[in-house]
Amino acid sequence: MAERLRAAGPAGRLAGLGAGWRPELGAVLAERSDLGFVEVIAEFMRPGTPLPPTLTGLGVPVVPHGTRLSLGGTEPLDPSRVAWLAAVAEQLGSPLVSEHVAFVRAGGVEAGHLLGVPRTREALGVLARNIADLRAELPVPLALENAASVLAWPDDELDPATFLTELADRTGALLLVDVANLHGDALNHGVDPLRFLDALPWERVAYAHVAGGRVANGIYFDTHLHPVAPEVLALVGEAAARWSGVPAVLLERDGNYPRAPEIHAELDAVHAAALGPGPGRPAGRPPAAEFGQRPVTLRQRAVTLRETPVTLEERQVTMVADLVSGRGPGDGFDPERFEAVRGTLIDKRRAAVARCWPELAATSDFASRFAEFARTRPPAGTRADALGFAATVHDRLGPGARREVLAARLSSRRLAVIVDRVPGGRTLIGLRLPLLAPFVLPTGAAAAGGG
Repeated sequence: MAERLRAAGPAGRLAGLGAGWRPELGAVLAERSDLGFVEVIAEFMRPGTPLPPTLTGLGVPVVPHGTRLSLGGTEPLDPSRVAWLAAVAEQLGSPLVSEHVAFVRAGGVEAGHLLGVPRTREALGVLARNIADLRAELPVPLALENAASVLAWPDDELDPATFLTELADRTGALLLVDVANLHGDALNHGVDPLRFLDALPWERVAYAHVAGGRVANGIYFDTHLHPVAPEVLALVGEAAARWSGVPAVLLERDGNYPRAPEIHAELDAVHAAALGPGPGRPAGRPPAAEFGQRPVTLRQRAVTLRETPVTLEERQVTMVADLVSGRGPGDGFDPERFEAVRGTLIDKRRAAVARCWPELAATSDFASRFAEFARTRPPAGTRADALGFAATVHDRLGPGARREVLAARLSSRRLAVIVDRVPGGRTLIGLRLPLLAPFVLPTGAAAAGGG
């Protein structure tokens, strides 16, 4: 399978219309005749397990897109995460991988969200060190994405395009231009999008992202849950006009999936903006130089950057701690926007719990009660969020939510009996016996659910 996917185009080169593959979109994407490539979230893949037929059946290059490496963080990269990304790329026969110019953890605490880095020489040094370490372990080239940012650091030294260009020059990495994030920076921070596009080294741009977002209280949020705005499609056209070769533009959608005709219409609109109207796979992909071989000297060149900037480390630790603890903001951040980012973090955690625990999410006033619960508790995973929240509202849980909670508590045990007394005199008994799935039984009744 890897050989077939790799044969879909020259190694290291993408072209045409792309789409973010998600299980919910597999059938829709299979109907397209014009897909040039797709992208998968690397953390959602399982190296060594069979690939989904709705992915392999497309017969186009697949790019793993990382979201949790924390390239902009002062902490060393997690070797297991790096190995995971490399293994996914190997299994898929990918032409390249991509990640964000951002950090997601500091001081051992996960933010659960991509956070922007200050555009300073100090931050460039941290990124260069981490990217060198990552590229030394990857079997394919790396593309770096300009991440969405609601918060602006108060001490930026470089403009966005100069920062990305210098980062690419120092590391040998490629660029992934997120046009929707550029639109967000224009609204949130006054960035001139055309000057940004003019300043980029387009010969180093691997592909582009486009996605939908929303504006709330004067702040643009990159949600991937809404239709692509006309202004963003216009920027896609501007980017395509500057492209070196055939543009490669990919639509991202990560939830709130509309009906198939609407997804097709949005893909058609992206195709028209980037490549011109008309069905069919982009013809005549021009021969293109490959993006380069795996570096062999970057790790040596990064030795001088090994000293972690203490000041930046302390600021990242403080920022994450303030976001997940309900404190802050400090360090010169705008209070309103700091609170907006905190709300985004809580919304993502709540949505993950609701997706996996629908009965628990049906609890009265779930949204407001979960926000109160999560505001001062750092994220520790969806399961921990669900069980922790359930414990705080135990007396308000309905029978369905109680069965969900009991089944989850039993699932991690080999032998257990858990009794949950329900208001009104009823009792739920959870049983976990060796070699059997967990049972949740109302007293005096047959089995009512499983784990």
